[in-house]
Amino acid sequence: MAFDIRILELLASRLCHDLVSPVGAIRNGLELIEEMEDEPNPSFMGEAIKLIDHSSGQADRRLRLFRLAYGVAGREVRGFGEMRAIIAGWLEGSRTAAVWDAGVPADAVTERTGIAKVLLNTIILAEEALTHGGSITVAGQGDGAAGRLTVTAAGRPGALTAASQAALDGTAAPDAVTPRTVHAYVTGRFAESYGVRLSAQPAGPDTLVFTLVW
Repeated sequence: MAFDIRILELLASRLCHDLVSPVGAIRNGLELIEEMEDEPNPSFMGEAIKLIDHSSGQADRRLRLFRLAYGVAGREVRGFGEMRAIIAGWLEGSRTAAVWDAGVPADAVTERTGIAKVLLNTIILAEEALTHGGSITVAGQGDGAAGRLTVTAAGRPGALTAASQAALDGTAAPDAVTPRTVHAYVTGRFAESYGVRLSAQPAGPDTLVFTLVW
């Protein structure tokens, strides 16, 4: 897989974009507290603390997600328990819900290096496809040697854009990748790197099924 500095730049931009809102809100809360040092207002102080608490939690959940999705730590995940918790936290308060039962798939699947990372990035991509919210269902079976997983995105529009599909498949040239499609691009390249065949196919109106096979 050839290295392209532009992809790295786009990915860094995406991470900063997703973190700037909660970090900025934390700063706003701290500034509000500073302004009340001379004339404390219990009501405003409480609101500022709530803002900081909510935003710091949001930043923490996103950092945990990005650490496994893009970092080295995601290569050697053993078991899906932490990932389930991270996905649940990431989707908290959104219009999309995760349907991911404990024990499905078996933790033995994570014996394959990189499979948890590819699955996590696929779930993120499924959420991107549900611009109006919906549900994401994870299912499958297998072990480190062979297996098949599915990630089903149900809801509107339940489809990838043509640009995202091309980025995922690798038919889009690196210089054609944009901030909106960079996640699809790196998801596809992660799958290739770890020997996973990843496809995305519609399954009726408002339903998109991602399939991971190895």
